Amino acid sequence: LVCRIHTGNIAVFYTVWSKEKGMGRKILFDVLDIMKERKYSKYITLSPKTEMAMKFHLRNGAILLQENPETNNFEYV
Repeated sequence: LVCRIHTGNIAVFYTVWSKEKGMGRKILFDVLDIMKERKYSKYITLSPKTEMAMKFHLRNGAILLQENPETNNFEYV
């Protein structure tokens, strides 16, 4: 997981990936917990337009926020 922290209150996640089953989900939710403690107001992903990414985010409670030509954005609430 790559997470760059700057000023502001929106966390944008990209490259959530693990070869070990279940670790991508664990990494994402562990970092979400940290960001929630830091009072971020939105949690957005920049994800590839793949069926795997779509299923991953929807299965883990995100909503499809925006479709772009090469990426999709999901929001975790």
